[in-house]
Amino acid sequence: MIERSLINDILNGIVVYETLRVYNGRPFALDEHFKRFSKSLSYVGEKVSYKEFLDEIERHLDFDRIKIYGIVNNGVKLYSIGENIEKSSTFSVRVDISDIRHADPFSIPPSFKALGRADLFLARKNKGENYDVILLNEKGFVCEGSFSNVFFIKNNVIYTPSLETGVLDGITRKNVIEMLKNMGYKVEEKMVELKELFYADEIFLTHTSRGIVSVEFLGKYRLETRISKLLSKKFEEFVNEKISGSF
Repeated sequence: MIERSLINDILNGIVVYETLRVYNGRPFALDEHFKRFSKSLSYVGEKVSYKEFLDEIERHLDFDRIKIYGIVNNGVKLYSIGENIEKSSTFSVRVDISDIRHADPFSIPPSFKALGRADLFLARKNKGENYDVILLNEKGFVCEGSFSNVFFIKNNVIYTPSLETGVLDGITRKNVIEMLKNMGYKVEEKMVELKELFYADEIFLTHTSRGIVSVEFLGKYRLETRISKLLSKKFEEFVNEKISGSF
Protein backbone atom coordinates (compact mmCIF):
# COMPACT_ATOMS: atom_id res chain seq x y z
CA MET A 1 0.00 0.00 0.00
CA ILE A 2 1.38 3.40 -0.99
CA GLU A 3 1.41 5.81 1.95
CA ARG A 4 -0.76 8.94 1.76
CA SER A 5 2.22 11.33 1.77
CA LEU A 6 3.64 9.56 -1.28
CA ILE A 7 0.32 9.91 -3.10
CA ASN A 8 0.35 13.62 -2.28
CA ASP A 9 3.87 13.94 -3.72
CA ILE A 10 2.80 12.14 -6.91
CA LEU A 11 -0.25 14.36 -7.36
CA ASN A 12 1.64 17.59 -6.70
CA GLY A 13 5.00 16.75 -8.23
CA ILE A 14 6.45 14.78 -11.11
CA VAL A 15 7.72 11.22 -11.38
CA VAL A 16 10.81 10.19 -13.34
CA TYR A 17 11.50 6.53 -13.88
CA GLU A 18 13.63 3.76 -15.34
CA THR A 19 12.84 0.15 -16.24
CA LEU A 20 15.62 -2.43 -15.93
CA ARG A 21 15.77 -6.06 -17.01
CA VAL A 22 17.23 -8.68 -14.71
CA TYR A 23 18.83 -11.84 -16.07
CA ASN A 24 19.67 -14.62 -13.61
CA GLY A 25 19.70 -12.17 -10.73
CA ARG A 26 21.85 -9.60 -12.54
CA PRO A 27 20.54 -6.23 -13.78
CA PHE A 28 21.46 -5.36 -17.35
CA ALA A 29 23.09 -1.98 -18.13
CA LEU A 30 22.82 -0.82 -14.51
CA ASP A 31 25.26 2.09 -14.87
CA GLU A 32 23.59 3.31 -18.06
CA HIS A 33 20.18 3.30 -16.37
CA PHE A 34 21.54 5.21 -13.37
CA LYS A 35 23.07 7.86 -15.64
CA ARG A 36 19.81 8.33 -17.52
CA PHE A 37 17.81 8.40 -14.27
CA SER A 38 20.19 11.05 -12.95
CA LYS A 39 19.81 13.04 -16.18
CA SER A 40 16.03 13.04 -15.80
CA LEU A 41 16.31 14.22 -12.19
CA SER A 42 18.73 16.97 -13.20
CA TYR A 43 15.99 18.68 -15.22
CA VAL A 44 14.10 19.31 -11.98
CA GLY A 45 17.18 20.14 -9.92
CA GLU A 46 17.36 16.87 -7.98
CA LYS A 47 19.76 13.96 -7.66
CA VAL A 48 20.22 10.66 -5.84
CA SER A 49 23.39 8.75 -5.10
CA TYR A 50 24.41 5.60 -6.91
CA LYS A 51 24.13 3.73 -3.61
CA GLU A 52 20.53 4.86 -3.11
CA PHE A 53 19.69 3.75 -6.63
CA LEU A 54 21.49 0.43 -6.18
CA ASP A 55 19.81 -0.28 -2.84
CA GLU A 56 16.40 -0.04 -4.54
CA ILE A 57 17.50 -2.34 -7.38
CA GLU A 58 18.93 -4.98 -5.04
CA ARG A 59 15.54 -5.39 -3.36
CA HIS A 60 14.06 -6.90 -6.53
CA LEU A 61 16.74 -9.06 -8.13
CA ASP A 62 14.50 -12.13 -7.96
CA PHE A 63 12.23 -10.56 -10.58
CA ASP A 64 12.61 -10.26 -14.37
CA ARG A 65 12.00 -6.53 -14.50
CA ILE A 66 12.47 -3.66 -12.07
CA LYS A 67 10.74 -0.30 -12.26
CA ILE A 68 12.31 2.47 -10.19
CA TYR A 69 10.62 5.82 -9.70
CA GLY A 70 11.94 9.15 -8.48
CA ILE A 71 8.97 11.03 -7.01
CA VAL A 72 9.86 14.72 -7.02
CA ASN A 73 8.05 17.21 -4.78
CA ASN A 74 10.16 19.23 -2.34
CA GLY A 75 12.94 16.68 -2.71
CA VAL A 76 12.99 13.23 -4.25
CA LYS A 77 11.74 9.92 -2.87
CA LEU A 78 12.61 6.59 -4.46
CA TYR A 79 10.02 3.88 -4.98
CA SER A 80 10.49 0.61 -6.83
CA ILE A 81 8.65 -2.56 -7.79
CA GLY A 82 9.70 -5.90 -9.24
CA GLU A 83 7.70 -7.75 -11.88
CA ASN A 84 7.96 -11.02 -13.74
CA ILE A 85 7.54 -11.17 -17.51
CA GLU A 86 5.56 -13.89 -19.22
CA LYS A 87 8.09 -16.18 -20.83
CA SER A 88 7.67 -16.70 -24.56
CA SER A 89 9.71 -17.78 -27.52
CA THR A 90 10.63 -15.24 -30.19
CA PHE A 91 7.39 -13.70 -31.38
CA SER A 92 6.22 -11.10 -33.88
CA VAL A 93 3.64 -8.36 -33.50
CA ARG A 94 1.36 -5.91 -35.24
CA VAL A 95 1.99 -2.16 -35.10
CA ASP A 96 0.48 0.87 -36.79
CA ILE A 97 1.09 4.59 -37.22
CA SER A 98 -0.35 6.77 -34.47
CA ASP A 99 -2.53 9.80 -35.15
CA ILE A 100 -0.78 11.49 -32.21
CA ARG A 101 2.34 13.51 -33.02
CA HIS A 102 5.43 13.25 -30.84
CA ALA A 103 6.13 16.26 -28.62
CA ASP A 104 8.57 18.83 -29.97
CA PRO A 105 11.99 18.07 -28.39
CA PHE A 106 12.43 21.79 -27.66
CA SER A 107 9.30 21.61 -25.48
CA ILE A 108 10.03 18.31 -23.73
CA PRO A 109 13.66 17.10 -23.79
CA PRO A 110 13.74 13.51 -25.13
CA SER A 111 16.12 12.52 -22.31
CA PHE A 112 13.61 13.62 -19.65
CA LYS A 113 11.96 10.28 -18.92
CA ALA A 114 8.89 11.03 -16.81
CA LEU A 115 5.46 9.52 -16.26
CA GLY A 116 2.44 11.28 -17.67
CA ARG A 117 3.86 12.38 -21.04
CA ALA A 118 0.58 13.33 -22.73
CA ASP A 119 1.69 12.44 -26.28
CA LEU A 120 2.97 8.97 -25.38
CA PHE A 121 0.06 8.28 -23.02
CA LEU A 122 -2.56 9.20 -25.63
CA ALA A 123 -0.79 7.16 -28.32
CA ARG A 124 -0.61 4.13 -26.04
CA LYS A 125 -4.24 4.43 -24.91
CA ASN A 126 -5.41 4.58 -28.52
CA LYS A 127 -3.28 1.76 -29.93
CA GLY A 128 -6.19 -0.68 -29.97
CA GLU A 129 -5.06 -4.27 -30.45
CA ASN A 130 -1.67 -3.24 -31.79
CA TYR A 131 1.41 -4.14 -29.75
CA ASP A 132 2.58 -0.54 -30.11
CA VAL A 133 2.06 2.45 -32.38
CA ILE A 134 4.71 4.56 -34.08
CA LEU A 135 4.63 8.32 -33.63
CA LEU A 136 5.81 10.86 -36.18
CA ASN A 137 7.56 13.99 -34.98
CA GLU A 138 6.35 17.55 -35.48
CA LYS A 139 7.93 17.62 -38.97
CA GLY A 140 6.36 14.33 -40.07
CA PHE A 141 9.44 12.12 -39.76
CA VAL A 142 9.29 8.71 -38.08
CA CYS A 143 10.19 9.12 -34.41
CA GLU A 144 9.53 6.21 -32.02
CA GLY A 145 6.90 3.94 -30.56
CA SER A 146 4.96 4.87 -27.45
CA PHE A 147 7.35 2.65 -25.46
CA SER A 148 9.87 1.43 -28.04
CA ASN A 149 12.51 2.46 -30.56
CA VAL A 150 12.04 1.61 -34.23
CA PHE A 151 14.42 -0.09 -36.69
CA PHE A 152 13.91 -1.27 -40.25
CA ILE A 153 15.89 -3.34 -42.74
CA LYS A 154 16.23 -2.52 -46.43
CA ASN A 155 18.67 -4.29 -48.76
CA ASN A 156 20.64 -5.66 -45.78
CA VAL A 157 21.19 -2.17 -44.31
CA ILE A 158 19.58 -1.45 -40.93
CA TYR A 159 18.14 2.01 -40.31
CA THR A 160 16.79 3.75 -37.23
CA PRO A 161 15.60 7.32 -36.59
CA SER A 162 18.46 9.53 -35.42
CA LEU A 163 18.50 11.28 -32.05
CA GLU A 164 17.87 14.55 -33.91
CA THR A 165 14.39 13.22 -34.68
CA GLY A 166 13.52 13.57 -30.99
CA VAL A 167 13.69 9.90 -29.97
CA LEU A 168 14.63 8.72 -26.51
CA ASP A 169 18.24 7.58 -26.51
CA GLY A 170 17.12 4.09 -25.59
CA ILE A 171 19.58 1.90 -23.70
CA THR A 172 18.40 -1.21 -25.54
CA ARG A 173 18.61 0.80 -28.79
CA LYS A 174 22.27 1.64 -28.12
CA ASN A 175 23.14 -1.95 -27.24
CA VAL A 176 21.35 -3.29 -30.31
CA ILE A 177 23.31 -0.89 -32.53
CA GLU A 178 26.53 -2.06 -30.88
CA MET A 179 25.61 -5.71 -31.45
CA LEU A 180 24.61 -5.12 -35.08
CA LYS A 181 27.90 -3.40 -35.88
CA ASN A 182 29.81 -6.21 -34.17
CA MET A 183 27.93 -8.64 -36.43
CA GLY A 184 29.05 -6.71 -39.51
CA TYR A 185 25.79 -4.96 -40.35
CA LYS A 186 25.79 -1.45 -41.72
CA VAL A 187 23.64 0.69 -39.40
CA GLU A 188 22.46 4.17 -40.37
CA GLU A 189 20.84 6.65 -37.99
CA LYS A 190 18.91 9.16 -40.09
CA MET A 191 15.75 11.19 -40.56
CA VAL A 192 13.29 8.51 -41.68
CA GLU A 193 10.34 9.31 -43.93
CA LEU A 194 7.12 7.43 -43.26
CA LYS A 195 7.06 5.86 -46.74
CA GLU A 196 10.37 4.13 -45.98
CA LEU A 197 8.65 1.93 -43.40
CA PHE A 198 6.12 0.74 -45.98
CA TYR A 199 8.92 -0.16 -48.40
CA ALA A 200 11.02 -1.87 -45.71
CA ASP A 201 12.01 -5.53 -45.96
CA GLU A 202 11.60 -5.95 -42.20
CA ILE A 203 10.80 -3.80 -39.17
CA PHE A 204 11.60 -4.45 -35.55
CA LEU A 205 11.17 -2.65 -32.25
CA THR A 206 13.53 -2.48 -29.29
CA HIS A 207 12.71 -1.88 -25.64
CA THR A 208 13.94 -2.96 -22.23
CA SER A 209 11.35 -5.59 -21.40
CA ARG A 210 11.59 -7.64 -24.61
CA GLY A 211 14.86 -6.67 -26.28
CA ILE A 212 14.18 -7.03 -30.03
CA VAL A 213 10.59 -7.59 -31.18
CA SER A 214 9.84 -8.55 -34.80
CA VAL A 215 7.04 -6.67 -36.55
CA GLU A 216 4.92 -8.94 -38.74
CA PHE A 217 2.25 -6.39 -39.64
CA LEU A 218 2.45 -2.64 -40.20
CA GLY A 219 -1.24 -1.85 -40.34
CA LYS A 220 -2.61 -4.24 -42.95
CA TYR A 221 0.77 -4.79 -44.63
CA ARG A 222 2.58 -8.03 -43.87
CA LEU A 223 6.37 -8.05 -43.46
CA GLU A 224 9.12 -10.64 -43.41
CA THR A 225 10.47 -11.48 -39.95
CA ARG A 226 13.28 -13.96 -40.64
CA ILE A 227 16.24 -11.66 -39.97
CA SER A 228 14.66 -9.78 -37.06
CA LYS A 229 13.75 -13.03 -35.30
CA LEU A 230 17.34 -14.18 -35.68
CA LEU A 231 18.55 -10.85 -34.30
CA SER A 232 16.21 -11.23 -31.33
CA LYS A 233 17.86 -14.51 -30.38
CA LYS A 234 21.32 -13.05 -30.98
CA PHE A 235 20.52 -10.14 -28.68
CA GLU A 236 19.67 -12.52 -25.84
CA GLU A 237 23.11 -14.08 -26.28
CA PHE A 238 24.70 -10.62 -26.47
CA VAL A 239 23.07 -9.56 -23.19
CA ASN A 240 24.08 -12.75 -21.39
CA GLU A 241 27.67 -12.28 -22.51
CA LYS A 242 27.67 -8.66 -21.33
CA ILE A 243 26.38 -9.37 -17.85
CA SER A 244 28.55 -12.42 -17.23
CA GLY A 245 30.95 -11.57 -14.45
CA SER A 246 29.31 -8.19 -13.77
CA PHE A 247 27.57 -6.88 -10.65
